[in-house]
Parts: sequence; structure tokens; C-alpha cells
Amino acid sequence: MPNVRAKPDSVVQTPETVEKIEREKIRLAFGSWLTYVDGAPLALIITLLMCGLFPSVGNTTPTHGLPFVCAVIVWAAVSTMTFQHYERMEASRPVVFWRRTLTAIWVSHALIWGSMLFVFWDGGNTVNQAILCTIVLGVMVSYFFLLTMSLPVLLSALGAMIGVATAAFLSHGDTLSQVFLFMYPLFSLILVNYGLKAARSYHAALQLRFENEALAAALSRASQAKSTFLASMSHELRTPLNAIIGYSDLMLQRTFGPIAPVRYGSYVQDIHDSGSHLLHMINDLLDLAKIEAGKQPMQFGPVRLRDIADEAVRLVEPQAGRGHVSVTVNLSADAVVNGDERAIKQILVNLLSNAIKFTNPGGLAVVFCQRAPHGRLSFGVKDTGVGMSAEVQSRAMQAFEQGGDVYTVEGRGTGLGLSICKSLAEAHQGTLNLESSSGVGSKVWMEFPPERILKDAEAA
Repeated sequence: MPNVRAKPDSVVQTPETVEKIEREKIRLAFGSWLTYVDGAPLALIITLLMCGLFPSVGNTTPTHGLPFVCAVIVWAAVSTMTFQHYERMEASRPVVFWRRTLTAIWVSHALIWGSMLFVFWDGGNTVNQAILCTIVLGVMVSYFFLLTMSLPVLLSALGAMIGVATAAFLSHGDTLSQVFLFMYPLFSLILVNYGLKAARSYHAALQLRFENEALAAALSRASQAKSTFLASMSHELRTPLNAIIGYSDLMLQRTFGPIAPVRYGSYVQDIHDSGSHLLHMINDLLDLAKIEAGKQPMQFGPVRLRDIADEAVRLVEPQAGRGHVSVTVNLSADAVVNGDERAIKQILVNLLSNAIKFTNPGGLAVVFCQRAPHGRLSFGVKDTGVGMSAEVQSRAMQAFEQGGDVYTVEGRGTGLGLSICKSLAEAHQGTLNLESSSGVGSKVWMEFPPERILKDAEAA
């Protein structure tokens, strides 16, 4: 069976998208208030020229020219008021109503301006006739630029103008009238041909725009739903996990007596360790959900980085002891920054935890703070761990990606640590940077912008 490709035009559009496209076409075709008033001065100038200001151009009496000027002024006033009404009431009326209103506006415009071929026509003056026919052609071209986005309105306006012009040329019957009697319909066909092409382009552009907007809205809703689900499930899972961890810890402490048989003691230890590991993963998910939902509270204030470093090291000491990894603080620069103390501490604890996970026994993890180019400040962790290949580095900061060897015993987790750090760093208008080499170690640090640095001091 042959492979049949769907044409781009066959994409199914929702009724909401179709209506948005049509409303936008009408909005573009309505233009601005200037569209409806700029013709009045031009009509006055044409009337003066045709009513004897230059006899070689026209000799129509003012009593015949005045009704034309009045008609243009009345049209401009009524059309401007209609446009203002459209701006106020656009959403409360259906698209069909506004399209019909717009059609009425421009058909009446064509009838008024086409009437020049009756009002100012001088049967024996070819200069007069050529000027009038050229002005009417210019009006038809203006319809093309003003109304192409709404093709039915364009066709109606051109049709009305051709009707009036045809009637005028048939009534005059002179040579130039016969020439323009055939030229006008041909010219209008050219305008319609280009109008069809332009209208398709407008439609395709608007369709792409609103489809992209709908897709962005759907993605936003999906992201919000994911974040809400993660936050809800995290809360639901933490309650029983806390009980599991608490009771297993109580049993490990032999609070109510020894565990018998003795083999059950190792099982209880496994339950406690697994529960703690799962709780840590759920906390990471909850943090990510809060950050993505924009609900992670930030309380900015003066934060001394040395204090953060000392406290973070104390928090990871048990993990470092189990892994036989040395953790030290080596600050070549110290500073007080304007930041969220809890967030900066979380970044550093996560970086230290990762460094310890992926560093073999006897290795080293160092907290550092140093000056960076352009007045920035680097604050992070470097280690002598297993490091990362270039491929792993490219995805290490993406959510749910593991930054280390999947066979590393301590290296299991959600893959959210660096992703959370990156989001928290960006909340401080900073960046999270990574350098690593396989078998050599890694260096991960947050870089504060100059405006976040409140005070510098030499490290003790």
C-alpha cells in the first residue's frame, strides 16, 4: 500500500482556532482610525482641482462637487464611529456580524469614490478623464493593501467599484471610456489573483501562530499538571515513609529489646536504608515540583558563604564517613552575598553529596570560593572522583539524568540533584557550571553575578 502523506492544509483545526484566525483577520482588516479619515482631505483636494482651480483638469461646478465631499466626510465620520464601536464590542459580537459590517463600510466607500466618474467626468477632456481613471485605479489598489487579509470584503469592495465604473463608462461612451471599460475588469482580476495568494499566506501565518500558542498553552498545562501530581504524590508518600523509617529506627535501637532471630536485624537495616533512600528521592521530586510550579519561596538577604560552607560540611559528614571520603573547606575568597540562605545551602549540600557519591574511598571533596572574571564569584565543590565523559556532561543537568556510572553503588537516585541546583542558581540570576574528566574528578560551582555580592573579605 503506498505511503500517503497528509497535506499541510489537511491539518484538523479546532473550532476555537478557526474563530481566532477569523477574528484576527477582521481585526487586521479594520486597521486603525486613520484608515477612515485620511480620504477626506484627498477628496477635498480632488474637488478643488476638478471644480475650476485648474481649468485644464476639470470644470465641474462647485454645486456638483460639494455633495461628493460631503459624502466622503459623512462616510469617514460613520466609519470611524463604527470602528470605535468595534474596538469596544469586538468580543461580544460574532465574526459574521463584523465581516458584514466591514463589507458594508467598504462597499459604500467604493460607491462614493466610484461616483467621481459621474460627478467630475468631462467628456471632451482626456486629461480630466485620465486623472479620474487613475485615481479610481489607485483606490482599487488601496483595497488590495487594506483588505487582503479578509478576502470576502476585498472581493465585495472591488466588485462594487467595477460595477460603478462599468456603469459610468457605458453611459459616457467615448473612446477612453471604452478603453477603461475593458481595462478595469482585467486589472481587478490581477488584484484578485494576488489577493488570493496573499490571503492564503495570511491564513497560513495566522494558523501557525495560533497553533503554536495552543501548543504552548497545552505544554504549560501539562507541566503544571505534572508538577501538581509530583507535589501531591510526594506528600502522600512521605507520611507512610516517615512511619516506616521511624519504626525501623526504633527497632534498630533495640528500644524494646533484642531483635530475634538475629537475621531480622539485617532485614530491618535494609528497610531503614531503603526507606531513607526513597524519602530522599521523594524530597528531590517535591523540590523540583515546587521550583517548576514557581512556588519555591525565596527570602533574599545577606548570606556569608563561609558559614554556609561550614554548615554544609557538617551535614554531609556522616555520608562522607561511610564513604571514607575527606571533605575540606578551602576558600581563597570569602563574601557576603544577597541570596536565599536555605537555597544556597541546598545547592552546596547537593554538590557535596554528589561529590561523595562518586568519589572512591580515600578520595577528597573540597568546597571552594574564588574570584571569577567580570566581577563574578564562584562557589562550589571539586572532587577527585570518577568524573564524567563529555556525553554524560551534556545531559548531567537535565532532570532525571544520572551524572555518574550506573554501576556505582552510591550513585543511585532521581537524577534531580544538579537540575535542582541549576534552577536555584538561576533564581539568584546566576549560573551552574560543570567541568569534569573521566577518572580525574569533577568541579561544579555556582557563579554569582556582581550585583549579588554585598561585601568581600579575605579568607581566614
